[in-house]
Order: sequence, then structure tokens, then C-alpha cells
Amino acid sequence: MAFIGSSLGNIVALACTSYFAYWCFIYIYRITLHPLAKFPGPKLAAVSFWYEFYYDLWKPQQYLWKIKELHEQYGPIVRINPIHIHIIDSDYWDEIYSGTVKRDKCGWFMNARPGTKSVMNGSTFLTMEHEAHKRRRAAISPFFSKRSIRNIDQLVREKVEQVTTRYHDDFKNGKVINLSEANTALTLDVISSYCWGEGMRTLDQPEYGKFYRDMMMAGVVMNPLSRQFPNTFNLLNSLPLWMAEALNPIMAPQLRLNERLLEIIRPVLAGDDDGKDLKHRTVFHDIKDSTLPSWDKTPERLLGECVVFLGAGTETTARTLSVTAYYIIATPGVQERLYEELKQAMPKKHTFQDGFDALESLQYLSACINEGLRLAHGVSTREPRIARDVDLKYKGWIIPRGTPVMQSLYIAHLDPEIFPEPFQFKPERWLNSDAELKRHFMPFGKGPRSCVGINLAIAELASMTAYLFRRFQVELYETIEERDVLTTRDCFIGMTDASSPGIRVKIVRERED
Repeated sequence: MAFIGSSLGNIVALACTSYFAYWCFIYIYRITLHPLAKFPGPKLAAVSFWYEFYYDLWKPQQYLWKIKELHEQYGPIVRINPIHIHIIDSDYWDEIYSGTVKRDKCGWFMNARPGTKSVMNGSTFLTMEHEAHKRRRAAISPFFSKRSIRNIDQLVREKVEQVTTRYHDDFKNGKVINLSEANTALTLDVISSYCWGEGMRTLDQPEYGKFYRDMMMAGVVMNPLSRQFPNTFNLLNSLPLWMAEALNPIMAPQLRLNERLLEIIRPVLAGDDDGKDLKHRTVFHDIKDSTLPSWDKTPERLLGECVVFLGAGTETTARTLSVTAYYIIATPGVQERLYEELKQAMPKKHTFQDGFDALESLQYLSACINEGLRLAHGVSTREPRIARDVDLKYKGWIIPRGTPVMQSLYIAHLDPEIFPEPFQFKPERWLNSDAELKRHFMPFGKGPRSCVGINLAIAELASMTAYLFRRFQVELYETIEERDVLTTRDCFIGMTDASSPGIRVKIVRERED
């Protein structure tokens, strides 16, 4: 027995020593022989992903601001973890993101490494390879084209009118309106009604979209954790529905929604639902009739697409609506100037006879929306791209092919060289703005992987902002900019302080016709 115990102890000691030696070798390699070893940056970041983990999980969600500090110390190009190169240079965006050159996404950063289990796997958004992404995006782009969005003008208008009618009732009853929750309800009902023909009806809920907003926020704050511990989340995603609901009750509605979506998707793919009984065809019909290969037309992959549409089409637009409204109210003179423009375009406060194009042509409204998009930081994070076939050149540096290279939208949109007084809401910067300013404005990303839903988002932003400020005079209610408005956490999307109740307002009066 003593011999067996001694042998077992030796085996354990050998295993521990081997494990320690392995990681020592990895760490030494990363700072000496690794292709990125020569790039500037802290050695701890080069050695281990735990450096990033500390600032994203322990701080939390603060690595974006730490990256900015690192650039102030090391210069415009920094190695921010063992595999990533981050650049701050507004003139280098096109090299990373635009053009016809092949650019892959980074599986590690997007939580889409081989073997990762996620309902969104296979979606266009989580397609890492350039060629597969191009093929899948071509199948959904027509559904979100400007022409297609024009055709749902009535749908968007109905939802906006439903919101403003509730605002009228809230005004009569002296209620405070939580714009963050109301705008979540609006965008959620629009995207669900459009994409699969069955609205979520959150605008009918007493607290608007509060529940679904809380659910989405609980999900996105887990992004850094799932990046570091993918196997833990693989296990959670493998659990039976009843067990997953028991462990994480707030996600139960999303899990049940996934089941409902599969019930809608399967008949479409089987040819049993041609969409003729719907007001408009769903995105599932468009994908089914596309030239995609059969393996890209499975119920599971289409479910992934829909979950992405739901997430991307809800909170980012909702936050931009709320932030834009906040600054229109808080910035002296802006609300009245906007009202004067809207009064000319909308003589009747309840109706707008023309379509989206006419709203988008209103210069001051468009300027307010652009400035809101710039300051809302719907997507705040860095966005890695991989040049698979060529080395990239930045100043005196040669970045090896296959390296994830990135910039951050949050930093770009607050660049004082491009946007003087960057934290100030100044719609006038967009009136007769030059091409250089517009070139550096990228709220929906840039290049072949830019946001496919841009036209729908702009339609919602223009319609809701116009209807709100044409019909009502609005004031803020116990809203603190530092807590409730500013982006102070990076969870892929820009988020406010965790204690924020949202952006709240009260209606002062209803405007006259």
C-alpha cells in the first residue's frame, strides 16, 4: 500500500510539474519568439489573457478604457493580449475594415471558436470566414434593403403611433416615462413583427420592455466571461430546457422564444408555409428561396440568424433613441429648433403623410440623429479583423498575416481631432459637414461586415424622434448624465453604470396642430 501511495504521489507531482513547465514555456514563448513579441505593450498582456480578464471581469467591463491608457503610454499600436494588435488611428480604418480584400473575424473574440455551443452559431454575424459570410449575407441583404424597409413604412408607423398614444395617456395620468424601457419595447416589436411576422407585443406591457431589456442586459454582460471560459458555457448550453430555466430563470423567456421560432421556421423550410397569409414574407422565406446550399438552410441556423436580429435590432437602436432624446432635451435650444423644423414637415402632430425618405431629408432631424448615434455607442467595442492572405503594414510595423487587428468605435467617435469637443452634443457639426467628417463616422461599422440592419435602424430613429418631439414638449426626470447616459461599460454594446434606472422623462405639454 505504501508503494502504491508513493507511486500515486509521484504521478501527481510529475503531472503538476509538467503542467507548470508547459505554461512557463508558453509564457516565455509569447514574449520572446511569438510573431507579435516585438510589438509594444505590457508584458503581462502579452503573456496571458488573464490581463484582459482582470479589466473585463474584476473592474468590470473596463478593458476598453485600459486599452486607451495603454495607447497613451505605448503609442498608436499596442499588443493588448497574446494574439491581438490594437491601433488608434482614424486614417487606418479603411485598411482594416473596408474594400474588397478578404477579412475574417476572430473566433476567440466573438465566442465562436470550433466546438463552441451557442444558439447563434452559424448566423451571418458569427460567421468567421470571409467567403461563407459573403454567401450568407447575400441571402439576407435584400430583406433589409432600403426598398424593403420602405415597404414596411406602415408597420413602423403603427408601432410609433402606439408608443406616442401611450405617452399621451402617461401625460394625462402624470406618469414618468422610462425611455430606455419604452424604446426597447418599440424596437423589439418592430424587429419581431418584421422578421417573423409575429410581434412580441411588448408595447402592450405595463412596464413596456423592462423585462426583455433586463434579460438582454443580463446576457451581454456575460460576453467577457464566456470568452475566457467557453467550456463552462458549452455545458450550460447543452442542458435540457427545464434545467437551464431552473438555473437561470431570467433567460427562460428567451429559451421558450427559441422553441416558438423553431415552430415557425420548420414549416417554412418544409414548404408548408409560403407566406401568402402574412402581411409580408418573413426573413425565413427569403433564406429558403435563396441560392444558399442546403446545409445553410437548417432550422437551427435560421434560429441563430433570428436571435441575432432580435438582439442587434433591439437594444442598440433603443439606446440610440434614448440617448438622442436625452441630449435633445438637455441641450439648450435644440428641442425648440427641432420642433420648428418638424412642424413644417408635419402640420398635423398625429400624422406624417410622406415616407421615411422625406423624414431623412430633414436636415436638423438628421443632424440630431447623427450626433445621437455618435454618442450612444450602440457598438462600443473593438472589432478584430484578420488579413488571412497578406501582411498588413502600419507605419514602420509589419503585422503578420493571420493576426487579429482592430480599432474601437468608441475611441474613434470621440477623437477630438475629428470631432472637436467630442463629448458635447452638437448637431450643427453635421449641417453642411464635409466628406472628411462623414468618412470617420461609422456607427454601423464599415465595409462588407457593416450592420445589415442600418436602413431599418435609421427608419426607426427618424420616425420615433420626429413623432415624439413634434407631438410633445418633454423634460428630463431625475436623469443623471454620468449614471444614465454616458457609456461607462463595454460589453460589446455600450452600457451605462449598473445602477442606472434608465433615461426617464415627463411630458410637459402636448403640442398644438
